[in-house]
Amino acid sequence: MAAAPQLKPLTWPPIKVDTVVAPDQFRQMVARVEQNFRHMGETEPHWSVLSTDKFLANNIETTEAEFFESGKNPVMQLKHTAARCGLDLSHFNTCLELGCGLGRSTIWLAQEFRNVVGADISAPHLRMAAEIATRFGRPNISFLNVSDLSALKTGPEFDAFFSIIVLQHNPPPIIHHVLTTILGRLKLGGIAYFQVPTYRLGYSFDVQKYLATPLRLGVPEMHVIPQPELHTLIENSGCRILEMREDSAAGGDHISSRLFVRKVR
Repeated sequence: MAAAPQLKPLTWPPIKVDTVVAPDQFRQMVARVEQNFRHMGETEPHWSVLSTDKFLANNIETTEAEFFESGKNPVMQLKHTAARCGLDLSHFNTCLELGCGLGRSTIWLAQEFRNVVGADISAPHLRMAAEIATRFGRPNISFLNVSDLSALKTGPEFDAFFSIIVLQHNPPPIIHHVLTTILGRLKLGGIAYFQVPTYRLGYSFDVQKYLATPLRLGVPEMHVIPQPELHTLIENSGCRILEMREDSAAGGDHISSRLFVRKVR
C-alpha cells in the first residue's frame, strides 16, 4: 500500500512577505539573481537546474542523457493537466518558457508547440541551451535573454506559458512582477502552467534585510509568494485558475503549488 501523503497542518500562522518594492531595490534584486545564475552557468550549469550530485560537472559526462530525459516529465504533466481541463495543446501555437536553463524541458515543449521561446536570466545557460536545441534537432526554438526583465514586455507574443522549478529561486517581488507581466501579455484564451512555493513555516521576506545580506554565489535561493497575493495577481491579469495542485518541487518543508490558468479577459 502506498504511503499516505504528508499534508501540512491547517493551523500554521500567516507569514510576512514584501512583494512590492522601490524601483532601485527591484533592480538590485534582479542583479543579484542574474549574477548568481551567471556564475552557476559558468561553473555548474546542469547542477544549477537539478541540484543533485549526479549532475555535477564531474559526473555529467555519464548522466547527461538522464538529465535531458528528465525534462520530458513536466511537459507530459502539462499535457495531461490540459486534457483534464478539456484543452488540447495542439491548439496553441507559441509557448514561452521562463527559466529554460539548458533546455532540459524546452526540447520537449518543442514537440508539443509550433514555436517555443526559451527565456532565461543567465547568458551562459542560454548559450548552452542553443547548442542543445541544435543537437536535438529543434529548429522551432528561439531564445530570449531576460537579464533586463523589461525584455518580457517587448518579446514575442505567446499563447502558452510554462515554468517549473524556476520562480522559487527569485525573491517574492520578482515573482510578483514576472507573473504579472507574463500573464498580462498572455493572449486571450491562452494558458499558463507554472509552479511556485506559496508557504514555508517561518519564512519571511523583508527587502532591506535581504539586500543587506551578502550574496552566496553558487547557492540557489528559495522563496515564497503567499497564496492570497498569487490569487489576486492572477485575477487582476484577467486569468482564471482551472487547476491548482500541491507538488513536491520545492522540497518537503515548502507548500509548493502547481497551477494551470487560462486568460479569460
